[in-house]
Amino acid sequence: MNPKLSLTLLALVARSYCVGQSFISKDLPLYNVLTESEISMDTFKSHTAVVLVFTSIHCPYAKLYKNRVTALSKQYEDQNVRFVLVNANASDPANKETLVHMKAEANTINDNVLYFADQNQVVRKSMNVEKNPEVIILTPSSKGYRKVYQGAIDDSPQSESLARKNYVRMTLNNLLANQAITTPYQRPVGCRIR
Repeated sequence: MNPKLSLTLLALVARSYCVGQSFISKDLPLYNVLTESEISMDTFKSHTAVVLVFTSIHCPYAKLYKNRVTALSKQYEDQNVRFVLVNANASDPANKETLVHMKAEANTINDNVLYFADQNQVVRKSMNVEKNPEVIILTPSSKGYRKVYQGAIDDSPQSESLARKNYVRMTLNNLLANQAITTPYQRPVGCRIR
């Protein structure tokens, strides 16, 4: 078999395994740092889409996207799309990645964006998330949640004004218009989750 064809097929299979039609359990646990209570992903089943943004308090890339995520959340809140920040970093007092620090961070964010801790990295591992910020867009289904997008928020981590492609916006617009998702994966740039 042609080596180029083999690599192309392998890449397509890997991408469809990671993103394509993969389903996420509705029973995955998240810890709400403000209410100090655990919920399951099933909490969001009434939403058209759930946008999980994996984040960190100390990661400079996550800081650069904080206002962009809030703006996106405001843009889609009337369309039944829920934005959720998920901090999956192991407790690290030196880098201010503890539940106390997460609660303080959550209090600086607009009310329409929820902030959760993925305390044992169960959610991160089940979705193959490696970086902060990295986005997963899910839609509810009878099997749990279908992953429709994974990756970068946009194509300009350093500067919002230089962004030419906003992958989250493109995906949500296609989803809400019942159109095909043209970019199910875009490599994220950011800090590795520890």
